[in-house]
Amino acid sequence: MVPPDPLSPDPLRDIETRGGEDEPRRALPSIIGITVVMKGELTVGEDLVIEGTFDGTITGKEPDTVTVRRTAHLSGAVSAGTVCVEDGTNLEGTVISGRIRLAD
Repeated sequence: MVPPDPLSPDPLRDIETRGGEDEPRRALPSIIGITVVMKGELTVGEDLVIEGTFDGTITGKEPDTVTVRRTAHLSGAVSAGTVCVEDGTNLEGTVISGRIRLAD
């Protein structure tokens, strides 16, 4: 598989718009995979899915959604427009959000 040219438009990521033509809304979220271990501060400007381990601070804003899967181990603080936490998630820290949603 050949990676896409970073200068070429990505139709999968440019399907929707966030507020106008100048601000593309990414249709696919960024993913911290199940085998990934990260530590530090992360600022997102799009949806994020956490499946692996993260120790630190995650900051997003409206309309960003941070989804924490049950496979995740999350320590620290999460802030976003919406934080969705799956049942059975190992969450140690603070969730600061416009909306907190628990998922099955």
